[in-house]
Amino acid sequence: MARRGLALCAALGIVAAVPVANAQPPTDPQAEYEQLSEEAGKADEDLLKAQNDLARRNSELDQANADLAAANVSQQQAAAAVEQARADVDRFAAEAFQGGASSSRMSAVMSSGSIQNFLDKMSALGVIADQQNGALNALTAALAAADQARADAQGAQERAATARDAAARLTEEIRQNKATLDARIVEVRRALQRLSPATRAAMGTVKDTGSYLGPPGAANTALQAALAKRGSEYEWAAAGPSEFDCSGLTMWAYRAAGISLPHSSRMQYTLGRPVSQSELLPGDLVFYDDGSGNPSAIHHVGMYVGDGKMVDAPTEGQLVDVRSIRGDGHYIGARRIVG
Repeated sequence: MARRGLALCAALGIVAAVPVANAQPPTDPQAEYEQLSEEAGKADEDLLKAQNDLARRNSELDQANADLAAANVSQQQAAAAVEQARADVDRFAAEAFQGGASSSRMSAVMSSGSIQNFLDKMSALGVIADQQNGALNALTAALAAADQARADAQGAQERAATARDAAARLTEEIRQNKATLDARIVEVRRALQRLSPATRAAMGTVKDTGSYLGPPGAANTALQAALAKRGSEYEWAAAGPSEFDCSGLTMWAYRAAGISLPHSSRMQYTLGRPVSQSELLPGDLVFYDDGSGNPSAIHHVGMYVGDGKMVDAPTEGQLVDVRSIRGDGHYIGARRIVG
Protein backbone atom coordinates (compact mmCIF):
# COMPACT_ATOMS: atom_id res chain seq x y z
CA MET A 1 0.00 0.00 0.00
CA ALA A 2 2.80 2.41 0.90
CA ARG A 3 4.77 1.54 -2.23
CA ARG A 4 1.75 2.08 -4.49
CA GLY A 5 1.21 5.51 -2.88
CA LEU A 6 4.84 6.51 -3.49
CA ALA A 7 4.65 5.40 -7.12
CA LEU A 8 1.54 7.49 -7.61
CA CYS A 9 3.28 10.54 -6.07
CA ALA A 10 6.25 10.07 -8.42
CA ALA A 11 3.97 9.79 -11.43
CA LEU A 12 2.33 13.08 -10.48
CA GLY A 13 5.70 14.76 -9.90
CA ILE A 14 5.13 15.11 -6.17
CA VAL A 15 8.08 14.66 -3.78
CA ALA A 16 7.32 12.21 -0.99
CA ALA A 17 7.68 13.74 2.49
CA VAL A 18 8.35 10.40 4.24
CA PRO A 19 11.16 8.14 2.97
CA VAL A 20 10.52 4.46 2.33
CA ALA A 21 12.86 3.50 5.18
CA ASN A 22 10.34 4.86 7.69
CA ALA A 23 7.55 2.56 6.55
CA GLN A 24 6.61 0.10 9.32
CA PRO A 25 6.28 -3.59 8.40
CA PRO A 26 3.24 -5.49 9.61
CA THR A 27 3.52 -6.50 13.27
CA ASP A 28 4.57 -10.10 13.82
CA PRO A 29 2.17 -11.59 16.44
CA GLN A 30 4.89 -13.66 18.09
CA ALA A 31 7.30 -10.71 18.30
CA GLU A 32 4.53 -8.49 19.63
CA TYR A 33 3.63 -11.08 22.27
CA GLU A 34 7.26 -11.41 23.37
CA GLN A 35 7.81 -7.64 23.50
CA LEU A 36 4.64 -7.01 25.51
CA SER A 37 5.52 -9.89 27.84
CA GLU A 38 8.91 -8.31 28.50
CA GLU A 39 7.30 -4.94 29.23
CA ALA A 40 4.83 -6.61 31.57
CA GLY A 41 7.72 -8.42 33.25
CA LYS A 42 9.38 -5.07 33.91
CA ALA A 43 6.14 -3.69 35.35
CA ASP A 44 5.82 -6.79 37.52
CA GLU A 45 9.36 -6.26 38.82
CA ASP A 46 8.69 -2.58 39.52
CA LEU A 47 5.65 -3.58 41.57
CA LEU A 48 7.50 -6.31 43.47
CA LYS A 49 10.42 -4.01 44.25
CA ALA A 50 8.09 -1.31 45.58
CA GLN A 51 6.29 -3.89 47.72
CA ASN A 52 9.61 -5.16 49.12
CA ASP A 53 10.74 -1.59 49.78
CA LEU A 54 7.46 -0.86 51.56
CA ALA A 55 7.86 -3.90 53.78
CA ARG A 56 11.38 -2.75 54.68
CA ARG A 57 10.20 0.78 55.43
CA ASN A 58 7.35 -0.52 57.57
CA SER A 59 9.87 -2.63 59.49
CA GLU A 60 12.02 0.47 59.99
CA LEU A 61 8.93 2.37 61.17
CA ASP A 62 8.09 -0.36 63.69
CA GLN A 63 11.67 -0.30 65.01
CA ALA A 64 11.70 3.50 65.22
CA ASN A 65 8.42 3.49 67.14
CA ALA A 66 9.81 0.86 69.52
CA ASP A 67 12.96 2.94 69.99
CA LEU A 68 10.83 6.01 70.62
CA ALA A 69 8.78 4.22 73.28
CA ALA A 70 11.98 3.01 74.99
CA ALA A 71 13.49 6.50 74.78
CA ASN A 72 10.38 8.00 76.39
CA VAL A 73 10.66 5.56 79.29
CA SER A 74 14.35 6.43 79.63
CA GLN A 75 13.44 10.11 79.65
CA GLN A 76 11.00 9.58 82.51
CA GLN A 77 13.53 7.54 84.47
CA ALA A 78 16.26 10.09 83.81
CA ALA A 79 14.00 12.96 84.93
CA ALA A 80 13.25 11.12 88.20
CA ALA A 81 16.98 10.47 88.72
CA VAL A 82 17.75 14.15 88.13
CA GLU A 83 15.16 15.22 90.73
CA GLN A 84 16.53 12.76 93.29
CA ALA A 85 20.14 13.78 92.68
CA ARG A 86 19.23 17.46 92.82
CA ALA A 87 17.43 16.94 96.15
CA ASP A 88 20.52 15.25 97.60
CA VAL A 89 22.78 18.07 96.45
CA ASP A 90 20.38 20.69 97.82
CA ARG A 91 20.32 18.93 101.18
CA PHE A 92 24.10 18.84 101.46
CA ALA A 93 24.29 22.48 100.37
CA ALA A 94 21.82 23.49 103.08
CA GLU A 95 23.73 21.55 105.73
CA ALA A 96 26.98 23.21 104.69
CA PHE A 97 25.41 26.65 104.84
CA GLN A 98 24.04 25.99 108.35
CA GLY A 99 27.36 24.58 109.63
CA GLY A 100 25.87 21.16 110.17
CA ALA A 101 27.38 17.96 108.97
CA SER A 102 29.96 19.77 106.85
CA SER A 103 31.70 21.65 109.71
CA SER A 104 35.23 22.61 108.89
CA ARG A 105 38.13 20.42 109.64
CA MET A 106 39.60 23.24 111.79
CA SER A 107 36.60 23.17 114.17
CA ALA A 108 37.13 19.44 114.46
CA VAL A 109 40.72 20.05 115.54
CA MET A 110 39.71 22.72 118.10
CA SER A 111 37.07 20.51 119.69
CA SER A 112 39.13 17.33 119.83
CA GLY A 113 40.05 16.15 123.31
CA SER A 114 42.61 13.67 122.07
CA ILE A 115 44.49 12.66 118.97
CA GLN A 116 42.30 9.59 118.60
CA ASN A 117 39.14 11.70 118.88
CA PHE A 118 40.55 14.07 116.26
CA LEU A 119 41.25 11.21 113.87
CA ASP A 120 37.75 9.82 114.39
CA LYS A 121 36.16 13.19 113.60
CA MET A 122 38.33 13.74 110.55
CA SER A 123 37.38 10.29 109.26
CA ALA A 124 33.67 11.06 109.69
CA LEU A 125 34.06 14.37 107.86
CA GLY A 126 35.81 12.52 104.99
CA VAL A 127 32.82 10.22 104.66
CA ILE A 128 30.49 13.24 104.51
CA ALA A 129 32.69 14.88 101.88
CA ASP A 130 32.59 11.67 99.85
CA GLN A 131 28.81 11.68 100.13
CA GLN A 132 28.70 15.27 98.91
CA ASN A 133 30.95 14.40 95.95
CA GLY A 134 28.81 11.33 95.26
CA ALA A 135 25.66 13.44 95.19
CA LEU A 136 27.25 15.89 92.74
CA ASN A 137 28.52 13.07 90.55
CA ALA A 138 25.08 11.46 90.61
CA LEU A 139 23.48 14.71 89.53
CA THR A 140 25.99 15.15 86.73
CA ALA A 141 25.38 11.59 85.51
CA ALA A 142 21.61 12.00 85.76
CA LEU A 143 21.70 15.21 83.72
CA ALA A 144 23.86 13.53 81.06
CA ALA A 145 21.48 10.56 80.95
CA ALA A 146 18.52 12.90 80.55
CA ASP A 147 20.24 14.71 77.67
CA GLN A 148 21.00 11.39 75.98
CA ALA A 149 17.41 10.19 76.45
CA ARG A 150 16.11 13.38 74.85
CA ALA A 151 18.52 12.98 71.94
CA ASP A 152 17.50 9.32 71.50
CA ALA A 153 13.82 10.27 71.52
CA GLN A 154 14.37 13.02 68.97
CA GLY A 155 16.36 10.68 66.73
CA ALA A 156 13.66 8.00 66.96
CA GLN A 157 10.99 10.57 66.13
CA GLU A 158 12.94 11.70 63.06
CA ARG A 159 13.50 8.11 61.87
CA ALA A 160 9.83 7.33 62.36
CA ALA A 161 8.81 10.42 60.39
CA THR A 162 11.21 9.52 57.56
CA ALA A 163 9.94 5.94 57.45
CA ARG A 164 6.30 7.11 57.48
CA ASP A 165 6.91 9.53 54.61
CA ALA A 166 8.77 6.88 52.61
CA ALA A 167 6.00 4.35 53.25
CA ALA A 168 3.39 6.82 52.04
CA ARG A 169 5.35 7.47 48.84
CA LEU A 170 5.86 3.75 48.25
CA THR A 171 2.17 3.06 48.81
CA GLU A 172 1.35 5.51 46.03
CA GLU A 173 4.12 4.04 43.87
CA ILE A 174 2.64 0.58 44.38
CA ARG A 175 -0.79 1.84 43.33
CA GLN A 176 0.66 3.32 40.14
CA ASN A 177 2.81 0.26 39.40
CA LYS A 178 -0.18 -2.03 39.92
CA ALA A 179 -2.21 0.02 37.45
CA THR A 180 0.65 -0.15 34.92
CA LEU A 181 1.01 -3.90 35.38
CA ASP A 182 -2.72 -4.49 35.00
CA ALA A 183 -2.68 -2.54 31.72
CA ARG A 184 0.32 -4.50 30.44
CA ILE A 185 -1.32 -7.81 31.36
CA VAL A 186 -4.37 -6.87 29.29
CA GLU A 187 -2.09 -6.14 26.32
CA VAL A 188 -0.22 -9.44 26.73
CA ARG A 189 -3.46 -11.40 26.87
CA ARG A 190 -4.71 -9.69 23.72
CA ALA A 191 -1.42 -10.44 21.96
CA LEU A 192 -1.64 -14.04 23.17
CA GLN A 193 -5.06 -14.41 21.57
CA ARG A 194 -3.64 -13.19 18.26
CA LEU A 195 -1.29 -16.19 18.14
CA SER A 196 -2.41 -19.24 16.22
CA PRO A 197 -4.21 -22.01 18.13
CA ALA A 198 -1.35 -24.38 17.31
CA THR A 199 1.21 -21.94 18.79
CA ARG A 200 -0.84 -21.46 21.94
CA ALA A 201 -1.27 -25.21 22.33
CA ALA A 202 2.48 -25.76 21.99
CA MET A 203 3.20 -23.05 24.55
CA GLY A 204 0.81 -24.72 26.99
CA THR A 205 2.57 -28.09 26.85
CA VAL A 206 5.52 -29.30 28.96
CA LYS A 207 8.29 -30.22 26.54
CA ASP A 208 11.10 -31.39 28.83
CA THR A 209 10.41 -34.06 31.45
CA GLY A 210 14.03 -35.09 31.86
CA SER A 211 15.89 -35.59 35.16
CA TYR A 212 18.57 -33.19 36.31
CA LEU A 213 20.82 -33.30 39.38
CA GLY A 214 22.62 -30.53 41.21
CA PRO A 215 25.41 -30.50 43.80
CA PRO A 216 24.43 -32.29 47.03
CA GLY A 217 22.72 -29.99 49.52
CA ALA A 218 20.47 -26.97 49.32
CA ALA A 219 21.12 -26.22 45.63
CA ASN A 220 19.90 -29.66 44.57
CA THR A 221 16.95 -29.51 46.96
CA ALA A 222 15.90 -26.19 45.40
CA LEU A 223 16.48 -27.56 41.90
CA GLN A 224 14.28 -30.61 42.46
CA ALA A 225 11.57 -28.41 44.02
CA ALA A 226 11.55 -26.19 40.93
CA LEU A 227 11.55 -29.14 38.52
CA ALA A 228 8.62 -30.67 40.40
CA LYS A 229 6.57 -27.61 39.42
CA ARG A 230 6.85 -28.21 35.67
CA GLY A 231 3.42 -27.74 34.14
CA SER A 232 2.35 -25.08 36.66
CA GLU A 233 0.54 -22.05 35.27
CA TYR A 234 2.16 -18.62 35.09
CA GLU A 235 0.51 -15.95 37.22
CA TRP A 236 1.76 -12.39 37.71
CA ALA A 237 3.26 -11.80 41.19
CA ALA A 238 2.43 -15.38 42.28
CA ALA A 239 4.76 -17.47 44.44
CA GLY A 240 3.14 -20.88 44.56
CA PRO A 241 2.28 -23.46 45.37
CA SER A 242 0.43 -24.01 42.07
CA GLU A 243 1.01 -20.74 40.15
CA PHE A 244 4.21 -18.72 39.81
CA ASP A 245 5.90 -15.76 38.26
CA CYS A 246 9.64 -16.07 37.58
CA SER A 247 11.07 -14.89 40.90
CA GLY A 248 8.15 -16.50 42.73
CA LEU A 249 9.30 -19.90 41.43
CA THR A 250 12.95 -19.45 42.47
CA MET A 251 11.88 -18.04 45.84
CA TRP A 252 9.52 -20.98 46.43
CA ALA A 253 12.15 -23.52 45.37
CA TYR A 254 14.88 -22.17 47.63
CA ARG A 255 12.42 -21.86 50.51
CA ALA A 256 11.97 -25.64 50.20
CA ALA A 257 15.73 -25.84 50.82
CA GLY A 258 15.46 -23.63 53.91
CA ILE A 259 16.83 -20.51 52.23
CA SER A 260 14.85 -17.26 52.12
CA LEU A 261 14.93 -15.17 48.93
CA PRO A 262 13.03 -11.94 48.20
CA HIS A 263 10.20 -12.04 45.68
CA SER A 264 12.04 -9.98 43.09
CA SER A 265 14.51 -11.01 40.39
CA ARG A 266 16.34 -7.68 40.76
CA MET A 267 16.80 -8.24 44.48
CA GLN A 268 17.77 -11.90 43.99
CA TYR A 269 20.50 -10.67 41.63
CA THR A 270 22.19 -8.98 44.61
CA LEU A 271 22.43 -12.23 46.62
CA GLY A 272 25.00 -15.00 46.70
CA ARG A 273 28.05 -14.55 44.51
CA PRO A 274 28.36 -13.90 40.78
CA VAL A 275 29.44 -16.76 38.51
CA SER A 276 30.35 -16.69 34.84
CA GLN A 277 28.25 -18.55 32.30
CA SER A 278 31.06 -21.07 31.83
CA GLU A 279 31.05 -21.84 35.57
CA LEU A 280 27.30 -22.45 35.92
CA LEU A 281 26.17 -25.32 38.14
CA PRO A 282 22.63 -26.67 38.60
CA GLY A 283 20.82 -24.54 41.18
CA ASP A 284 22.47 -21.28 40.10
CA LEU A 285 20.11 -18.45 39.23
CA VAL A 286 20.35 -16.90 35.75
CA PHE A 287 19.06 -13.38 35.02
CA TYR A 288 17.80 -11.40 32.03
CA ASP A 289 17.41 -7.67 31.41
CA ASP A 290 16.26 -5.52 28.49
CA GLY A 291 19.58 -5.76 26.68
CA SER A 292 21.02 -2.64 28.30
CA GLY A 293 23.23 -4.53 30.76
CA ASN A 294 21.68 -2.51 33.59
CA PRO A 295 20.77 -4.57 36.72
CA SER A 296 17.91 -2.17 37.45
CA ALA A 297 16.32 -3.35 34.17
CA ILE A 298 16.33 -7.05 35.13
CA HIS A 299 12.89 -8.53 34.53
CA HIS A 300 13.39 -12.32 34.54
CA VAL A 301 15.15 -15.08 36.50
CA GLY A 302 15.43 -18.82 36.00
CA MET A 303 17.30 -21.68 37.66
CA TYR A 304 20.09 -23.45 35.80
CA VAL A 305 19.60 -27.22 35.48
CA GLY A 306 22.67 -28.12 33.38
CA ASP A 307 23.29 -28.75 29.68
CA GLY A 308 22.72 -25.08 28.84
CA LYS A 309 19.16 -25.19 30.16
CA MET A 310 17.11 -23.61 32.92
CA VAL A 311 13.77 -24.22 34.61
CA ASP A 312 11.65 -21.09 34.79
CA ALA A 313 8.21 -19.55 34.79
CA PRO A 314 8.34 -17.54 31.53
CA THR A 315 5.21 -15.42 31.11
CA GLU A 316 1.45 -15.41 30.55
CA GLY A 317 0.37 -18.33 28.37
CA GLN A 318 3.41 -20.51 29.11
CA LEU A 319 3.98 -23.19 31.71
CA VAL A 320 6.86 -23.77 34.10
CA ASP A 321 9.25 -25.90 32.06
CA VAL A 322 12.88 -26.53 31.15
CA ARG A 323 14.21 -24.50 28.23
CA SER A 324 17.45 -23.02 26.87
CA ILE A 325 19.22 -20.38 28.95
CA ARG A 326 19.39 -18.33 25.76
CA GLY A 327 16.02 -17.03 26.90
CA ASP A 328 15.17 -13.79 25.13
CA GLY A 329 18.82 -13.23 24.31
CA HIS A 330 19.30 -10.61 27.03
CA TYR A 331 21.29 -12.71 29.51
CA ILE A 332 22.96 -10.40 32.05
CA GLY A 333 24.55 -12.76 34.59
CA ALA A 334 24.19 -15.49 37.19
CA ARG A 335 24.35 -15.89 40.97
CA ARG A 336 25.25 -18.88 43.13
CA ILE A 337 23.05 -18.73 46.21
CA VAL A 338 24.83 -21.51 48.14
CA GLY A 339 28.28 -23.04 47.93
